[in-house]
Amino acid sequence: MKNRKIAGAIIFLAIQLFLLYVYSVIALRNVGEDATYNHSDFYECDENSIEVIFVGGSFSYCTFSPIELYERYGISSYNFGTSNQYAISSYLWTLEASEYQDLKVVVLEAMTISMSHGNLGNDIRALSSMGISKNYLRLALTYKRNAYNVLFPVFVLHDEWEINENTFSASACAEESCLKGYVPLHSEAGSEYQDSILTGDETEDAYLKFTYVDKLREFCNENGIQLIIVKSLMASNESGSWSDGYHNRVAAYAEEYGIPFIDFNSQEYIDEIGFVIAEDVAEDLRHMNVNGAGKATDFIGEYLTNMEGLELNLYQNSQIDENVIALYYETISD
Repeated sequence: MKNRKIAGAIIFLAIQLFLLYVYSVIALRNVGEDATYNHSDFYECDENSIEVIFVGGSFSYCTFSPIELYERYGISSYNFGTSNQYAISSYLWTLEASEYQDLKVVVLEAMTISMSHGNLGNDIRALSSMGISKNYLRLALTYKRNAYNVLFPVFVLHDEWEINENTFSASACAEESCLKGYVPLHSEAGSEYQDSILTGDETEDAYLKFTYVDKLREFCNENGIQLIIVKSLMASNESGSWSDGYHNRVAAYAEEYGIPFIDFNSQEYIDEIGFVIAEDVAEDLRHMNVNGAGKATDFIGEYLTNMEGLELNLYQNSQIDENVIALYYETISD
């Protein structure tokens, strides 16, 4: 009798765990309905067809267009930006991408450095397209006290567990796939925004935690991957999101470890690239619009093409053809 009770309890527990797993998978898939989190189309890319990836938050996914980078420079890339992406997720997406692709370059959007880790729900959403995979489960090593929420994310994504018509649909529609992680914005900041948000004060400082940037840097060094840090153009820093202090701190870190650092808010880059802040930043004053993203993507294409020692396989992605490029421009048209 005792053994039967134990067996019954084990079966009951196993059923509960199985149901939690199923609901967790459903919840992760439902997060992907939001294009700012959905990177399921990455898994449809041919193996070793991507050499450059962009990681970071919304500043990343509004700044770099993989299709335009390929059309103009033949560089095959993918943008892993997600809303409010923390540095831990940027690091884990790099690990994930490297298992499928022979990466040559990782471009980290600098705003992510100010957000190391600490919001489990946000990190789960950022990595939701991985499913409950090895690199996703690395979150449990960081959030040890909440590891059960990593294993069963339905506890965090409690509003996402219901099955709907899109839950088991194709991983990404053609329109989303042709964007390759890029999110276009069409509004403009307006004529009153003309000047850089930076003052050039080299004495200003700010505290930044580089825990997962260090891990990303070390991983890139160990695997022969070039790490580049880029800060996207902004029209205002009233929210305190980027400042001379942040710029100086990241610049010092980059110099210490020999990492290229490009701040589009620096006057030298504004002049070199020809940014017009009023026209190249969206009306939220924080993110670059399609005009600015085109210029930023052009700059990165030129930069990578002329980078000493970097050898890329240009125009070798058979999944990008004239039809995909045409669909891309149709999709981003206002």
